[in-house]
Parts: sequence; structure tokens; C-alpha cells
Amino acid sequence: MEEVEGTPAPLVEEPKVENTTTESAPRQAAPQPEETAPDASAGKAKKRRKPLRRITKVLLWIVGSLVALFLLLAIFISPIAHWVIEKYSKQICGRVVTMEDLNINLFRGSVEMEGFVGLEQNDRDTFVAFDRLYVNMSLWRLLGKTVYISEITLENPSVEVIQSPGRFNFTDIIEFYKDDDDDDDEPSSWTVDLRNITVSKGSVVYRDSSVGSKFDLRQLAVKVPRIYFSTEDTDLGLDLKFADGGGLKVKLLYGMRSSEYDLSVKLTDFELNTITPYLRQFLNIRDFGGRLTTDLNLKGNTDHILDVVATGTAKFANLSMTDKSGAPVAQVGQVNLDIAEVNTMTGNFHLKRFAVSGAHFDYEQFGDHTNLDTFLGTDTSATSDDIAATDTTAATDTAAIRSKFRLHIDDLSLENSSFNYIDHTMRQEVRIPVKQISMKAPNFDLDGPLAVKLGAVVGDGGKLMADWSGCLSDFENMKLRVFLSNVPMTLASPYSVEYMAYPITDGVLSFVSDNTLTDAVIASQNKVDIYNCQVDKKIKEMKPEYNIPLRAGVYVLTDRKGNIRLDLPVSGNINDPTFSYRKIIFKTLANLFVKVLAAPVDFLVKAIGGDPDLFADMVYDIHPQGLGSESSDRLNKIAAAMQQKPELRLTIQQSVDMEENISEYALFNAKRDFYLQKHPGKQLGMEDFQAIQEIKPTQRAFVSYVNSRMTDTTSADIRVKCRTLYDVEQLRQQVEANVERRNQQVVGHLVSQGVAADRVEVLPLGKKKTPKGKTLLSFGIDMEALEEE
Repeated sequence: MEEVEGTPAPLVEEPKVENTTTESAPRQAAPQPEETAPDASAGKAKKRRKPLRRITKVLLWIVGSLVALFLLLAIFISPIAHWVIEKYSKQICGRVVTMEDLNINLFRGSVEMEGFVGLEQNDRDTFVAFDRLYVNMSLWRLLGKTVYISEITLENPSVEVIQSPGRFNFTDIIEFYKDDDDDDDEPSSWTVDLRNITVSKGSVVYRDSSVGSKFDLRQLAVKVPRIYFSTEDTDLGLDLKFADGGGLKVKLLYGMRSSEYDLSVKLTDFELNTITPYLRQFLNIRDFGGRLTTDLNLKGNTDHILDVVATGTAKFANLSMTDKSGAPVAQVGQVNLDIAEVNTMTGNFHLKRFAVSGAHFDYEQFGDHTNLDTFLGTDTSATSDDIAATDTTAATDTAAIRSKFRLHIDDLSLENSSFNYIDHTMRQEVRIPVKQISMKAPNFDLDGPLAVKLGAVVGDGGKLMADWSGCLSDFENMKLRVFLSNVPMTLASPYSVEYMAYPITDGVLSFVSDNTLTDAVIASQNKVDIYNCQVDKKIKEMKPEYNIPLRAGVYVLTDRKGNIRLDLPVSGNINDPTFSYRKIIFKTLANLFVKVLAAPVDFLVKAIGGDPDLFADMVYDIHPQGLGSESSDRLNKIAAAMQQKPELRLTIQQSVDMEENISEYALFNAKRDFYLQKHPGKQLGMEDFQAIQEIKPTQRAFVSYVNSRMTDTTSADIRVKCRTLYDVEQLRQQVEANVERRNQQVVGHLVSQGVAADRVEVLPLGKKKTPKGKTLLSFGIDMEALEEE
């Protein structure tokens, strides 16, 4: 037992004993490994702990240093960045930048900037400024190539944008950052997610120095829930107010993948005078004003920017425009548009309503142009070749546009409007006011048939109604019916002076005109009804185009009720350069008055509604007798007609065949002498004259008496024989005395019927052809006397 215990061999086997379980190992051997094992494992552990401690210390030192550095960076990054940005802003962005405060929070990923001012390129004027900008960004998402900003708040920003020819006041900034390397056009793998974008109390001033325009937007407010530059839609809202009133609200839905957008625009009381400088580029105006309010929805695709579908409403209020001299050109109270669809892709323009009210403009006619030509900047000096070339080009362009463009308006109307027609081409200025204009054109279409109804007040109380039917694409075929009533004739006085040298001082016009245009050839029937037309004396120093007695003609044409009724047909080709509706009317009137001058009695009879034969020639026997019952009755009616025309001066004129009358008087004298031979010394009375007339020229006793007084009886004609018995001059005096006696009888009878003697003028013998054995009494009107009244 002792030898075994003293040998050292068992020491080698001890490790095996340590690997046995506690149940199989002897209980007495257990303390041995407990005494020797701690020394060996402790040594090894100490050897392992030394490098681990060093690594831990290093790591702790590094982490501590990083934390300390991060803390230092977090503490000092704001003032350092503030100093660097202000110090080197010129090198960073090409502009001087200042800030009141900059706070960068690396723990939250936020940046807050206050009191920011960015100067113009001249380092003096302010380009952009704001009170506060706050941006909150997730830094960890940058590791996943996602720019996620949960909030962007911009308070009280102001920016002034100035445009000069070819440049903006920020063009230098764009050029500063311009990358000269070619873009590889590869799509970015980054995702940008911007949320809760808010701009409050902003202001934007835009100036275009090239035209002198200015837009001043105040109280700009922008609210954008999210902008996501990826495959999702963007929902953007904009709310701003203008400096001079009104505002704008915009809501945009935009699909990033499809590029489709849905834009709602609500514009309130936008002041249109801001666009005046742009209108001046193609209109000769001084001012343009008014307000615009819209509620529009626009849909389209940014890949095809000109293809838009629009619906909604638009309203223009208090539109006004003045020319270069400041004179008003046009004013419009209100324009309302209700847009069913405007589709630029299909060229379909469909409006439910286009209503204009309170419009007014002046149309002024000058020698070679109108005020519209001046207003539109039309070059009246262009040659005919230039005009033809322009017309050809315009026709080509118009055809191209019209092939796609279609306009339809369900309800087109004009209400409570007016215009002044002013003609400066006459010696006296023409000014015709047209008020209370109303126009209806249901189902208005540029290419389809149209029916337009028009109503207005002309002058002081005149009424105008018109119906037009046709097609706007074919002005050479259409119908127009015009009704005018109670229009003051004084409006036409300048034209009357111009063409006939007669001023019109009073009267009322009614007019009905039926016009049919077929292949550019017009057939116009015009019925004129004029009441109480008063024409002043002719202006003698003028040389009018038509030399007619208008004053006398008007008097003759006026009926017992003071009316003049005329038919004035007009015809011609409207494409003929010499065609003028106005001149045709006046030429027709001139021809009418020439006829009046030639046969005034005929027109007088028609005017007073008398018997057409009232003023026909009266036929009398050559030898003096009474007027007779038939002649007396005619003269009574003529006297009554003269009572209807107080200014009328009647002319009477007898016509005789002098040679026949001399022969007849020679025959009468021979019969008288033959009668006295049988009744010597008798005083001849009416019965005697009747008996003398009944003596037949072929009676044997009378022929023998004549032959007894002749030296040469070879002549067979009894009248020739009788002429040889008396002096021809005495016979002529007898004829003239008979004519004078009948004139006195006629005038005396008219006077007895209430006609003043000075209203009847007896004219010298006329030259009308008379029936055999008869004398003619003709009636006329003293036109010159009427002119002098």
C-alpha cells in the first residue's frame, strides 16, 4: 500500500479521472482535483483576459471618442455651419446669404433656419427671404436610398423674380450649379418621399422688365400632404391671396408612373390689369382692366403638355380697355362661361353657356380705316399683293385649324349692351347710339346652320329687331330680316347733307328689310315708312352727289296723315369692290325723287289717296263756254286736295294748237257776221252764241255769204276761205284772250272753294298736243316754291 502511494505514476492518470462522472469516481479522490485544478485554469484565464481587456478598452475608447465627437459635432455643428454658410456663401451658391440663427439637430435629423436673407447678384438688393424654415428628415432611411422628409415648414417667405430679355434674376444661380457632364439619362434608384409641406404668409413679386409688367402675390399659402417621386400619386394643394384682392386655390393629383394629372384651379377676382403689358405687344392700347374668377378642372398628361381636357366655369367682370390716347374702346360688365368640355386633343370646344352682359364699344369709321384697325394695329398701307399673299396664308392656316377645331355653344347670349356707330367720313359727323342690345343664338356652331335673334333701341326710343339665318362658314348664302320702328330721322341727316345737301330736322323712320344672299348676290326688298319728315332748305354752297329737290319731293310724297311710304329694292354682288349698300339706297332714293320731279302730281295724288285722274288734263272746246259741271266737280276735288297740303302751290297751263285755233276763230267770226246780217244791231247773248255755233260750215246760205266777201273763191275749204277774211294777228289775239278768260274762270272757281289766289300760278301757253278742235288745261305743282317755303 505504501509503495503504491509513494510512486508518482498516478499523477499522469489524473486527467482521466477528471473526465469521469462523480458516480463512478471514488469519493476519497475528489479533493485532489479540487486542490490542483484552480491553479492551472486560473493561469490560463489570466492569459486570456489580458488581450480581451485591451480590445475592450480600445473599443470603449473609440466609442467614447466617437460619442464625444458626435456630441461635440452635435453641439458645435450649428454655429460652425452658420459661420461657414455666411462666410463662404458666395463660393457655395454665388450669392451673399445671411441668417439670424441656424439649428441642426443630428439626433432628430432636423434643420431649423431663421431670419434668412439671400441677396441679388449686386450684393445689395434682396432676392429671397423668409422668417423660418424647418425640415425634419429621417437620416437612417438614407441607408436604404430613401430621402424621407416628414415635415417642411416655411414661414413668411418673400421672393422677387425679375425677368429681362433672355434672363431671370436667378439665371446666374442655375449657371453656377450647371453640370457640364452629359447626363446618362439612367433612372435613379433613389426614392424621394416629402410629406407635410407647408408655406404660410408668403409673397411673390414677378416683374418683366421687357414689357413693364408686375404680378404681386400676397398671403401665399401652400399645403402639400405628400410628394412622392416614385410610383405613387402626388397630392398637392396651393392657397394664396393677391395683393390687390382675390386669391388662388390649386389642387393637383399627379401620377408619377403614368404622368397623368388632375388639376383643380379656383381663381377669385384676379386683377387683369397685370397682363396689360403683354396685350400691348399686339394691341394698341393704354390700359386693360377687369377681374377674373374661375373654377376649372384640367386633366392631361405631362408627356403631352398641349393635350388638355378642361371643364368648369369662368367669369370676367368689369372689363375695360382704352386706346393709346386713353379714350375708351370697349367695356364689358360681365362674361360668364360654362364649359362642358374643352378637349385640345380632339379639337372639341363645347360650352354650355357663353353669356355677355353690359358690353359697350364705339365703332368709328374714318376715311381709310376704322378705330378697330388702329386698335388691332392693322397696317392700312399694305399693298394689294401683300394683302393677297396674307389672305392666302391665312386661308391655309385657317383651313388647317378649322379641320380639327369645332366650337359649339348651347346658349350664346348678349344682354343689356350698347355701341355707338360714329362715321367721320361725312361733312357732318354721324353718331348713332344703339342701346339695350339683346341677342340670342341657341345651339351656336361654327360650321352648322344658325338662327340669331337681335333686339335693340336705336337713338331715342327707336326699336330694332332682326332675324339672321345662315352659316358662319358661308357668308355668301344667308337671310336677314330687319325691323326698325320709331327711329329719329335726324340720325340720317348727315348722310342727307352729304349726298343731297339737305338737312333733316325732324321725322320718325320705320323700316322693313328682307335680304336674301345667294352665291354672294343680294336681293333686298326694303319698305320705308317715314312720319312727319321735315327737311330744311338746301345748302346752296354745297355741290352734292345727287342734285334733287329733296325738300319738295318729301312734301309731295307725304300723305294726308304725314306718312311717306317707299319701296327701295337693292341688288348686286357683294364681292364687287364697287358695291355699297348705303350708296345703292341713296341712288335709289335719288332716282325716286327724279321721278317725283318729273311727275309730281302723280305722286301727290297717291300721297293724298285721291282719284288717280284727279289732276288729269281737262279738255275744252276751242270757243269760250262755261267750265261745265264735270270740270267744276273736278276743280272742287282739287281744291279739297290743296286744303290737305297747305304749302302746295298749284300751277295751271293751257295748251292749244294755235293754227287750228286761228282757223276755228276765223270760221266762228264768219258765222257771227253771217248771223248779225240776219239780225242787224242785236246784242249777242248766250242763246245767240249757241245759235252761232249751230250754224253748219256747209250750209249753202253761209257758204254763199263767205263767197260773197271773197275776191277769189277757188278754194274749196271753208276755213281757209274764212281766214282770208280776217287779220291773222287779230285772230291770234282772240285765241289768247280766250285762253286768259278760261284761266280766270279756273282760278276764280278754286278761290271760291277756299284756295288762296296766290297758291295758284298760271303758266304761259304749253306745247302739249291737243285733240282735234280741243284745248287742254293741265295741272302741276310749283316745286321751286316748295323748296323756298
